[in-house]
Amino acid sequence: MHMIELTTPASLEKVQLGVIAVRNIAAAYYQIVTGKVPGEENVFLDSVELAAGEACTNAVKYSPAGKAEAHRLQVCFALEEDYLVVMIKDQNAAFDFATVMPPDFAETPESGYGIYLMKETMDEVSYQRKDGWNILKLKKRFGTGE
Repeated sequence: MHMIELTTPASLEKVQLGVIAVRNIAAAYYQIVTGKVPGEENVFLDSVELAAGEACTNAVKYSPAGKAEAHRLQVCFALEEDYLVVMIKDQNAAFDFATVMPPDFAETPESGYGIYLMKETMDEVSYQRKDGWNILKLKKRFGTGE
């Protein structure tokens, strides 16, 4: 499996650049796989950008206080059958992904929407902890939202 990997310090400024790169790399893969140039408004690209942005923002948000810049955030891309796979990796503390509940929309909280948005926009979202890394795997099927 061919993989592209971006590594950046875990800061919000760097994450913004990383999310721009995510959209551009996803667009390149989209064109290679589908043979079509994605338009400005493309549900596939919008979904990948939103989910990866939320994942990266969470990785920065939960970095140890005052040490975010020392931590690395990796964004990896791969093709798996007819899916784009984006993996967001960080070395923050492990968390129990399975127990994260959807936000209570009646209460309109200011935060807590990230994982919910990832699950709503991607075809598959999974989490694992391996060798000291949190790995959030986002999968989106090509051809959605043309």
